[in-house]
Amino acid sequence: MTYLITCAFIALDFVTGLIQAVATGTFSSSIMRQGLFHKLALLMCIALGILIDYAQGFVDLGVTVPVAGAICGYICVMETGSSIENICKINPDLMPDKLTGIFGVTKDDDNG
Repeated sequence: MTYLITCAFIALDFVTGLIQAVATGTFSSSIMRQGLFHKLALLMCIALGILIDYAQGFVDLGVTVPVAGAICGYICVMETGSSIENICKINPDLMPDKLTGIFGVTKDDDNG
């Protein structure tokens, strides 16, 4: 279930990024392709973690922690931040004033 949840976070970030690009007029197929490669790299990191966890039962890798779970946790936190950033670029009014500088979002009074 951990892997499914992590994939859902990755998918949500992709969808919010796509909507944000269309909504702000910054859609670019080359940027989307690059983003898809980044998402594929995240999936490869998960696969590597699963392989390491499996290999720990047969080979002493010097690691005895659940690597895949740690990777999934990191990805979920990272994708949450990215999704929030995308959502707030779609509608900057959703973000509190103190956080706008952190995410680089400007609030325009003309956008309603």
